[in-house]
Parts: sequence; structure tokens; C-alpha cells
Amino acid sequence: MLYSVKIVYDDGRVTDDIVSSQSGLSIHPVRDGIRSSVVSVHKYEVEGSFHPGLHTASDGKKYIIPKWTEVHPETTYDDIVWKQPKQKKVIEHIQGSVGTYKTMFDPNKNKYTCSCMGFFRSKGNCKHVKALKEKNLEAKVK
Repeated sequence: MLYSVKIVYDDGRVTDDIVSSQSGLSIHPVRDGIRSSVVSVHKYEVEGSFHPGLHTASDGKKYIIPKWTEVHPETTYDDIVWKQPKQKKVIEHIQGSVGTYKTMFDPNKNKYTCSCMGFFRSKGNCKHVKALKEKNLEAKVK
């Protein structure tokens, strides 16, 4: 596991390092002349459409790919947080027998909603949602 360690020494020096430890860390303030320290679990945040991978180059340096971000040599997949970009909601105004209804599809939740009363009666499968599903299916085929 990786840790972010920030230490302020009595003589004014400040260090900010990323260290690896399987059994935790021990800091000795009196012995080492430490005024204050902050230790927290370190995670690399990677945003992108593709799942990140790890690559060790021939010179021993380790990178998160596909962006080739250099990381600590002992980084594992557990030290990486992958953030996928959010997709936009599909919003359609579909004409019904009584009026126009706001029908939406949220790809992040894979959920359809509609503002008509039939949406609740049909347990989420009104004719407006069916029309939007059909339209989305046609768009995928093209």
C-alpha cells in the first residue's frame, strides 16, 4: 500500500514523499526531531474512457498507461482509482395524446424516466419511454 507522508522537522525542513509499506508506518518524533507529520493513504486518480494499466519500462520506472504517468515503483492496481467520464443524458420532448412529455435516458444509471402519468402506471415502461428506447436502438444500429 502507498502512503503520502508529509513531515515538518524542528530545523524547518519539510519533506513530502510517497512511500510503500505492507505493515504500516512508524514515525519517531522525539528521536528524529519531527515537529509535525501527516500520513494518509495515497491513490493515483486516473480519468479516462479506458481502464488504466501499469507498465514497467526497461529502466525500471513504472507508468500508468495510456497517459504514461510516472508513478512509485511499487504501485499496484489497488493504488489506482479509475474515474470514467460521465455520459450526457438523452432528453427528448415526445408528443403524447394530451401534451408534450419530457422523456429522458441516463446512460450512467441505465435508466429511463418520463413526466407522463402513464410512466408510473406502467411501472416505467410508458409509450414515450418505448419510443425513446426505439430511437436509441436505431441510433446504435446506424
